[in-house]
Amino acid sequence: MAIKHAPARSWSGGSPYRRRRVLWPCFLLLLTGFLYVWLYGSPDFLSLSPALKDIGFRFSPDSSRAGRVAQAKPQLAGEGLYQDVREIDALLHFIIDQPERRLDEDGGSIRVEGLGSVSVDPQAAVDLRVYAPDGYYDWAEHTRRIKDQHPLVVFSKTYCPYSQKAKALLATYDISPPPKIVEVNVRSDGPQVQAILARLTGRSTVPNILLKGSSIGGSDELHRMHEAHRLKRLLEEGGLVVKGEASKE
Repeated sequence: MAIKHAPARSWSGGSPYRRRRVLWPCFLLLLTGFLYVWLYGSPDFLSLSPALKDIGFRFSPDSSRAGRVAQAKPQLAGEGLYQDVREIDALLHFIIDQPERRLDEDGGSIRVEGLGSVSVDPQAAVDLRVYAPDGYYDWAEHTRRIKDQHPLVVFSKTYCPYSQKAKALLATYDISPPPKIVEVNVRSDGPQVQAILARLTGRSTVPNILLKGSSIGGSDELHRMHEAHRLKRLLEEGGLVVKGEASKE
């Protein structure tokens, strides 16, 4: 006698309710994973190997919502974690330690690590990351090095007679370390630098002479201090060694 087998039930003939019970958890799991990556970035265990990263396969946390929010918030001197940072010291770090970089190098903007191309408004407080476009933000170290190696900085213009007089007077003092001369007019971003200096020091003209990051004036102020025999002492208090004959007058 032949044995009859019950026909196999096809999936397509199954209950719609059962199919929904199977598909909904899968959908919710995928949605949860997508939202997590969107908000917080890819977890460490999903990071690609260095070999894959080298050939261009990489997920950047900066593309996540959290990363974009963190980047959108400016890092300003004197605020929050940067309470002890002065913008003038950050500007000096940018000009002295990164001499090839310019605030207008990218078609009027500057390329900043993690931020892309940033347009700088010299009349407003500048994001500190602009002054460290390579992404190295150790401001305590930057400030210490600038004050130790270049305590006296002169912002000048090559054709300005007052700048020439100030530089000539300082040369007679034979200062060590020697003044760091920044010729604003030979920089493409010179107008921006001068406008930032005006905002930070209250002095819009050159020369603008900074001792340990604080303006001591221009040519007239420098010569008055020289004539009053106060310039040598001021420079020495700023950590410079003065050896020139002019300081003995």
